Amino acid sequence: MVQGPETFCFPSTRLNLRVTEGEPMHLKSMNMMGFKSFAEAKIEFPEGVTAVVGPNGSGKSNVVDAILWVLGEQSTKTLRSEKMEDVIFNGTELRKPLGMAEVSLVIGGLDPAMMKLDGGSGLPSELTEAQEMMITRRLYRNGESEYLINKIHCRLKDIRSLLLDTRAGSKGHTVIAQGQIDQILNASPQDRRELIEETAGIVRYKKQKAEALRKLEATQQNLLRVRDIVAEVKKQLNSLERQARQARTFQTLQGEARGIEVILLTREFRVLRQALQEMDTEVLNLDQQDSEKAADLARLTTELEQVRLDAIATADSIGKIREELAGVEQRQAHALTAAEVERNRGLLFGQQQVQESAELEELVRSQEQLAAGLHAIESSLTSAEEEMAIRDRILGELDEELTRLLNQRAAAVAEEERGRKDVLQLAVLVANTEQGISQLAKRMEDLAGRGTRLSSERDELRNQRESAIERYEIVRKEYGEADRLVSQLRTEQRTVQEEAAQATGALQSLDPVILRRSEELAGVDSRLEALQGVVREEMGYGRQGIQQGPALKSCDGVRDAVAEWLVVPSGMERAVEAVLGERVRGWFVDEPSVGQRLIRFLQQESLGRGSFIPQRPRWEGGRTHDWWTSIAAQPGVVGLAVDLIQTDAARTAARDSLFDRIVIVRSLDQAMHLWEQHVWSAPNGPILVTLDGEVVDASGIVTGGQVQGTPGLLERRREVIDLETKRHVLVEELNQSKQQREMVSAQIQMLTQQGRQLGDALRDAEMQNLSLRKDEEKLQHVLNDLDHRLSGMETEIQNGVSEGQRLEQESYSVQTQLGQWLAEKNGQEAMLGSVRERLGLLDQNMRTHQEHVTEAKLTAEGLRAKRQHEQLNRTRVTQQIQETEDRHRALGEHLNSLKGLIEQSQTEQARQEGLCQEFSVTTGRVKGELVAAQERQAQQMAASQTRESGLEQLRRGISVLRDARMTVEVRRAEIRTQLGTVEGTLSGTYQLDPLTLIDDPTQSSDPMNEAEATGLEEPAPRSDAELKEQLQKLRDRMDRMGPINLAAISEHQELEERHTFLSAQEQDLSNSIASLKEIIQRIHQTTKEMFSATYQELQQKFTEVFGQFFPGGRAELQLVDEPPAENGEPSGNQEPGIEIVAQPPGKRLKSITMLSGGEKTLTAMALLFASFLIRPTPFCLLDEIDAPLDEENIGRFTGVLKELAQNAQFLVITHNKRTMSIADSLFGVTMEEPGVSKLVSVRLGDLQPV
Repeated sequence: MVQGPETFCFPSTRLNLRVTEGEPMHLKSMNMMGFKSFAEAKIEFPEGVTAVVGPNGSGKSNVVDAILWVLGEQSTKTLRSEKMEDVIFNGTELRKPLGMAEVSLVIGGLDPAMMKLDGGSGLPSELTEAQEMMITRRLYRNGESEYLINKIHCRLKDIRSLLLDTRAGSKGHTVIAQGQIDQILNASPQDRRELIEETAGIVRYKKQKAEALRKLEATQQNLLRVRDIVAEVKKQLNSLERQARQARTFQTLQGEARGIEVILLTREFRVLRQALQEMDTEVLNLDQQDSEKAADLARLTTELEQVRLDAIATADSIGKIREELAGVEQRQAHALTAAEVERNRGLLFGQQQVQESAELEELVRSQEQLAAGLHAIESSLTSAEEEMAIRDRILGELDEELTRLLNQRAAAVAEEERGRKDVLQLAVLVANTEQGISQLAKRMEDLAGRGTRLSSERDELRNQRESAIERYEIVRKEYGEADRLVSQLRTEQRTVQEEAAQATGALQSLDPVILRRSEELAGVDSRLEALQGVVREEMGYGRQGIQQGPALKSCDGVRDAVAEWLVVPSGMERAVEAVLGERVRGWFVDEPSVGQRLIRFLQQESLGRGSFIPQRPRWEGGRTHDWWTSIAAQPGVVGLAVDLIQTDAARTAARDSLFDRIVIVRSLDQAMHLWEQHVWSAPNGPILVTLDGEVVDASGIVTGGQVQGTPGLLERRREVIDLETKRHVLVEELNQSKQQREMVSAQIQMLTQQGRQLGDALRDAEMQNLSLRKDEEKLQHVLNDLDHRLSGMETEIQNGVSEGQRLEQESYSVQTQLGQWLAEKNGQEAMLGSVRERLGLLDQNMRTHQEHVTEAKLTAEGLRAKRQHEQLNRTRVTQQIQETEDRHRALGEHLNSLKGLIEQSQTEQARQEGLCQEFSVTTGRVKGELVAAQERQAQQMAASQTRESGLEQLRRGISVLRDARMTVEVRRAEIRTQLGTVEGTLSGTYQLDPLTLIDDPTQSSDPMNEAEATGLEEPAPRSDAELKEQLQKLRDRMDRMGPINLAAISEHQELEERHTFLSAQEQDLSNSIASLKEIIQRIHQTTKEMFSATYQELQQKFTEVFGQFFPGGRAELQLVDEPPAENGEPSGNQEPGIEIVAQPPGKRLKSITMLSGGEKTLTAMALLFASFLIRPTPFCLLDEIDAPLDEENIGRFTGVLKELAQNAQFLVITHNKRTMSIADSLFGVTMEEPGVSKLVSVRLGDLQPV
């Protein structure tokens, strides 16, 4: 179908973009980053005419390239580049190259109300509500690119569709360069017609027409493929129909076998159910005996439990008696222990009484000693205080003398300080002077070193210059070698491309060969499959008819078909068929009785006639014929049939019986000649059979002629063998061709890889070449820099010599001043020495007096320490006296309490000894009770053992019963398993309920109401052996049928449905082709009408604009037919071209080719501007189109440009001052930094005087 005008496709939506009625669509701003020579720049586009000026090579046209590039330009030629990556800023000497180029163009004047969605959702709200649209394009050095609209990723197709209706994306009207003027002037009439078609908007319809033509071609190809498939499906239908008939026969036999299997399974199910009932009865008997034994066991168990309970009670009483005995014995032991404890306590109390009495006597003696020590301490403390008073008085006198000496020393120190300061000031002056001299010497040394260093640097720079010159020469040589390497690599690349093209041609030539051989193989397979089916049918494996009868192969006693058994030499098939006649479709059977039964079977089934040959016929072989020696060497005699036809050893007799006396000759004439030459008679004479199937009997009967138009069975079988051989050869040839194609494909891949590697090597070599060229330029800059630095160093060396002389004079004057300062400093130091001697004597007197003061202070301090020590001793002795008195009082009280405790312990010891005697009597009584209880327990244990022996006998009897029951259970489980298997087979495999078969035995012979379908009748019950025998025969018949494709029935039905579907598809494709042809015709009519209307309008506008350029002149467009080709044949394009005819003022009407250069340019401009007026674009870029015009024509050009600028935005790149004068704004492009363009803008309206 023909689609309408393309619209902008954003994710899952379609957008119709229009400009507003108030403010027209216009360029608002553009940001460039890393695009060509613009490392970073931004342009604010004003309204009206904007002029871009600047010197050649500054990057003016790069502004136009940036606008074209962001609008989706893909031609590197249009962008003035070799490859797209060249638009990325490549760096300068001071700037590094950038990794990507990005241009963002902001378009204003959009109307949100007109931005409608066809899909209804999916477009971001910020895009539908914006009055501005920012289109962004990015390109990375790895070749990846991105397109964005309002910072949202999109496709290039989306941007082109977005700008299509506004013609902002129409390069022919958006950008007009000087090259386009030349193209119009030098274009053919057909090329000029394309300009009008672009103005009329026909390009879109041409694309739609081309798309419709591609769809038409694809539909026609699909129709051819569908027709091929339909033909192939028809061939497959015939083969599947035969397989489906054979599958139905197999299903019939399978139904009969199924019925017999159901009867056998039903009988087995009844037998197993009867056996299961018998097992259930036996289990019930065993369960009853088990219950009786269990009752006896329960009674004995109850009695045993009672005895055990009594024994447990007796054991409990014994335990209690033992506990009572243990308690009595424990209390007795406790009483003995308590008595012993009280005895020990009495002894301990007596020992404590003796010890404390001795301690009390010791305390009395200690009190007396402490009182004597306290008196001595008081006497020593009084003498120490008297001596301390004497020492304090002597210390005061010494302090007064020390104060006087300190005052004298302070006066001497002040005088010394004054002298020291004077000396210090002189020392500072001397040091400063010496430092100045040192600095001057250092500066002189530095100047000398600097001069030496500059000289060495100058020598080094000279060496560097010489090495740079050497490197420069080396780089020049390497640059030449790199050029040769690039040329060599380009030659190798062309060679590899040529080899790849040859390999591609070989691959393309192999594809038709493979296709042809595949088609031949498919035809052979189809023919072979059909012949094999026919041969199998004719040999008796099955026959074609309305009803499907069982094949002879499945009958008992039938072996191989005669046609399969015979090994007939090539070319003798007709002769053998003539000899055998109907027997050629015969079968080998075990014995003649089998043939008799089979003939009856054929009569019953109305299957025609048949021949049945016993495998061991009654035949006396080995006889030789007298007539054979006379004709064996005769011309035309091929040989005896028994010698020519091969077979296995087991059936040699059968072959001899069939072909006895048969002689194969080449033609009927030779056979008749043999019969006439020799005299023999039937039945012993030979039967002559020709290769064409004529027969000459020994009696002279001749049989021959054309019997049928179709080949015989043996000929078909021979064709099958030949087809199989041919198929094998075709398969091998096809495999060889495919292998050869794979080898060629591998070679192409290898050459492609080699070409890619050579391309990479070539790019590397070109990059190396460029790098060497840059290195050469850098070395040239280095040489210039070295020369400049050498001249500067010479100047510095001269300045250093002058500076050294000045420093020597300054050093002499400073040394004279230093001698004066040193003399004054020596006088001040002598005066300071006398003051220091007097101060030394005062210090010695002070040290002596200080020692006396220190000694006095030490003596006083020792007396104070002695007094403090005696005071502490007095306090300590007083405290010891008080503690002794407290201890004396405590010991007296404790001795009184010990007497009472001793008496109490003796009383308690007597009581505990009495309790011990009472517990001994109780222990004897409890031991007697324990002996009696143990005797009762022994009697109960004997009764328990008696009952346990009876229980053991009962358990053994129950175990025997349960073993018997287990055996019966196992047998019953086996029967149930077998019964479950049979029941599962009936219910799962045959979908029958076994219970209904037991209730109604007649159903077993007619399961699932299939008796009528299978024809199985059972007039009288038959034994299982007979049924199994019959089932085995049916299975043998099914086995003899060989592999059966049961899915052939459904496949045949599916193939018929597919054939119907493909036929419908074929009709639909035919209808689609007719519809596409109608659409193409409609598009052609629409474009024709649009071209006619645009041509008339453009003719009028062209005349008007030409009149403005050439007042009084006129011009027109003429339709011209394309001239015929050189061979006289008409051109395939029947559309007329456009010729431009112009008449400037004062001249005759003539073709544009006869005008002057300026007239041609203005005429081409008139045509472009006329096209612009018919369908104006929102903005237009003019790239130096005014270059060829003189001053007068520049005035006409600017006048027309002013009128056009009232309705559109113009960006003009120009060098002409008059064109600049009409511009509303001016952009200057400069290169302040080499290799980097910079924009300077001026709004001329702001500079006008008010």
